[in-house]
Amino acid sequence: MRFITSALLFLSILAPAANANPVPNTDYDILIEDIEIRPGIEVDIHVEVYINENFPCRGRTFFAIHGFAHTSATWKPFAEALFDDNPTGPVVCRVAAIDLPGRGGSSLPDGLAFGDLFLDDHVTAILSTLDELRNRGVRPRTVVAHSQGGLLTQMAQQRLIDSGTNLRREHRIRRAILLAPVGPVQIPWLFVDSGVGGQLIAQFLTVDPVLGTVISIPDAAFPGLFFTDLMGVPAAGTPSPQDVTDLGYNSPEPLLATLQLVGEPPLTRPTVSARAFANWRGTRLSIATFEQDILIRPDENALLYEHLTGKADLQRLAIVPGSETVHDMYIADPARLLAEVAGTIRF
Repeated sequence: MRFITSALLFLSILAPAANANPVPNTDYDILIEDIEIRPGIEVDIHVEVYINENFPCRGRTFFAIHGFAHTSATWKPFAEALFDDNPTGPVVCRVAAIDLPGRGGSSLPDGLAFGDLFLDDHVTAILSTLDELRNRGVRPRTVVAHSQGGLLTQMAQQRLIDSGTNLRREHRIRRAILLAPVGPVQIPWLFVDSGVGGQLIAQFLTVDPVLGTVISIPDAAFPGLFFTDLMGVPAAGTPSPQDVTDLGYNSPEPLLATLQLVGEPPLTRPTVSARAFANWRGTRLSIATFEQDILIRPDENALLYEHLTGKADLQRLAIVPGSETVHDMYIADPARLLAEVAGTIRF
């Protein structure tokens, strides 16, 4: 009897410790407070964690980085398609999607106008978030990034290389999968080189009393910019303007980060070294690019892949063909995207 009583007491002590950090089996939020993006400038970063409820686990976690004027909410359709059927590889258990500073559930910077943020500040937020997620038991091995998020991934790798390390060594990132990524200054970009990028900035330039000077795309214009093909026809699955509002897909962009993105004076587009994702650096790069994308052309992404990997064989470049293959295909038709890249890209 004394043994049974002692055993029950021991188990009662252990039970709270065992359940202190249970693995959630449904979507949840993480708020990482007081990330310093510059000396004395802090921001709270929100991460939306999408959970595969049929296969919850601690592993096979993706870290997702959204694109220009987007938020973490845009990753939900992709995560659900990935969980429902991943024809490219093993089961994925969760997708941890970051809101960059000032987007979605992330706060505005403390001590700096939102409009004065640079792309480099976003990179700092991304790397600091990866550090903090690891401390909280969320350890991504794959980064998946869209559009501007793809450039931020390249910039993060470059910063780590400059400091003597890389994404694999510092954050255990084994794969980087870029969807219609923006390239660095070394890669031609027709959207910018033709002057259209500058016109877009002028069209949507807004001076906000709280945010500062920003690029603010109205919800009504969001579908036409990101979901139309080369003939201006919206893809099936395009959200309505009301959907964009209700689902929280849209967000203003800082003016300075936008000028840096497109290389408008006085700023220039970022530089990323050749072979920044060569195999020996430990993070395997894959790129998916879309035939009907009006913002990033497949030939530009082919040049980017060769630049980043040093390989001319384009082994892990998937050019998704046919109609409906628009810039935001990962939202409009993620299931088809996964099916089309199977055999080339392993998600």
